[in-house]
Amino acid sequence: MSKSVLNSGVAAGTALLIAASMVTLNPAAAQSSGACIDTDNDGWGWDGSQSCIVGQSGSSAGACVDEDGDGWGWDGQNSCRIGDSDSSATSAGSTSAECVDADGDGWGWNGSSSCQLSSSTTPATNPVTSPTNTGANGFNSSTDLVALHFDHAPDRDDGHAAAAALAVTTKLGLNVQVVGGTYGVWSADRYVSESEQLMNSVWGSNWLNAHSNRELAVAQATNRWVTTIAAGGDVWIAEGGPSDFTVAVINNINSQFPEIATAQRIHLVQHSVWNEDHTLRSSLDFVRGKVRYIKIEDGNEPNSTADFRQYSQSFVDGVLASQYTSAWRAAFGYLSPNEKLDFSDTVELLYIVGIGVDQVKTVDDFAREFIY
Repeated sequence: MSKSVLNSGVAAGTALLIAASMVTLNPAAAQSSGACIDTDNDGWGWDGSQSCIVGQSGSSAGACVDEDGDGWGWDGQNSCRIGDSDSSATSAGSTSAECVDADGDGWGWNGSSSCQLSSSTTPATNPVTSPTNTGANGFNSSTDLVALHFDHAPDRDDGHAAAAALAVTTKLGLNVQVVGGTYGVWSADRYVSESEQLMNSVWGSNWLNAHSNRELAVAQATNRWVTTIAAGGDVWIAEGGPSDFTVAVINNINSQFPEIATAQRIHLVQHSVWNEDHTLRSSLDFVRGKVRYIKIEDGNEPNSTADFRQYSQSFVDGVLASQYTSAWRAAFGYLSPNEKLDFSDTVELLYIVGIGVDQVKTVDDFAREFIY
């Protein structure tokens, strides 16, 4: 990947949005003269054929340039740590470098790959021990990120889906990023504010609030997606609502990291026509062209997807007596199962990990597979 992508793993939140440009004002002149042209005054430029350090001849001079002050830089060939006498210690394949977590989300960059702060000397792996899940659709649980988007506008069934997703991601040891309030412009006025307490009960602090600070949530999502891609993984979106939030993140990536082929590295799974109808038409057209857009059958209807809408007393009793009791108590307080039991959005997550109705078809199947 290019310098901007490699450095993205350590850029914090909105600071990610100032990634260095590698474009010259006059590429032809640079090519003929060999001059190192630095258009953004970050110490790096372009000499018509390669990246270069201003004032030095050639991009392999070895200086570690840290443009954003996060302790990591670029030496013309590899990611490097400021102060290291030999920047090759952090070149691709190295596992000896420190895991730098610039945004405090538990994930960082060790010079060659995404890493967890709790295990800073090794590349990132599943948070729990589990076999690599390489599904028929290409999903790989050891490298890929699952983005769980919940709109919470206007239905409360997202509460049940959030608790169900917690069980799936924990059982399979998935790398996830959870976002609440991913509603579109057509449903913003029906956002359920009580959902924030529900999300705190299920996910603790490990979720982004796109309702209270959408700009920050977009920046943080951008950071995590680019870090995942730079480390060799793909991003899989379980779109539990309209796609307006996703469009904002893709726009960010396209603008700041145009070298990333989002249509090949980002996969969006949508199951609801209602969600599509409540996405701006221009935004829906945009995202369909910018990612691998996968439309599956609606989980709210009897079809080839699992039926997670039928009431089962054994399911209710079982989840309330399980290790996920606090999550399900919160979910049932948010939407009583006596009114409706519904975690239909979870069919998108099961599609991503490659679990079909031959394995999980009913709510009781789900409990046996992921809860007990």
